[in-house]
Amino acid sequence: MTHSLLSIACHAYGLAALVYLALLVRPVEALAWAGRLMVGGGLLLHGVALAFLWTDQGSLPVGMAQGFSTVAFLSLAIFLALDVAYRRPVLGAFVTPLAVAVLVPGVLLRGGSSPLDVDGRQPLLPVHVSVALLGLAAFAVAAMVAAMYLLMERQVKGKKFGLLFARLPSLQFLDELHRKLVLWGFLALSLTLVSGAFFASRSPGGLWQWEWKTVATLVAWVVFGTTLQARMFGGWRGRRVALLTMAGFGILLLSFLSSYAPLGGGAFR
Repeated sequence: MTHSLLSIACHAYGLAALVYLALLVRPVEALAWAGRLMVGGGLLLHGVALAFLWTDQGSLPVGMAQGFSTVAFLSLAIFLALDVAYRRPVLGAFVTPLAVAVLVPGVLLRGGSSPLDVDGRQPLLPVHVSVALLGLAAFAVAAMVAAMYLLMERQVKGKKFGLLFARLPSLQFLDELHRKLVLWGFLALSLTLVSGAFFASRSPGGLWQWEWKTVATLVAWVVFGTTLQARMFGGWRGRRVALLTMAGFGILLLSFLSSYAPLGGGAFR
């Protein structure tokens, strides 16, 4: 039942991705609404599937398959909220393909892979994991917005006012949206590190363990913190912060993936 719901949701997202890509070629309002309905319907089925997993396991599902699935769900939920708020459906041409690429492994794995070692005696641990995944999803969307900014900037600097220039939002809008997403992601990541330190202090290994996941997450936190500081006090805008965001997301993604490898614990535990 759960796998069937995920599979249907994945197909809905895939169709939505095609619709949003078509929207890049022909900006028809009907296509925008079709994409929203497909993403919304997929999120509904996807949410029910995740709820079933949670109920069956008695706690937040944190296996690799569920991790991929949850990040895809949250990324699309963030996108849909942004589209409703700003009426920028073209964002879907970048976010939905990424979400499908993230969700497909989650569907194929069927939850049978490398679960995290979750201590049931710590009831707040699911909150820690949820916030970590939410932060990762926010940074995923921020990275896609950063990619859009770089493409738009290239069009402007090269004075090649082609299809992307006509379809993508303005550089100012993309830069401001990018700032907000990084800020919210940074807050979630900070909370993840603080709560992770709390749980680590209660484990036999002590407060700090020099493991790849922990170090990578901390490095990503420094990168995103530096990005925000450079914006506030250094006046950085545009290309430099976009590149930093994409680099930070790459580091954080590696940390997330390594949480399921036999390398030890980490901030996502």
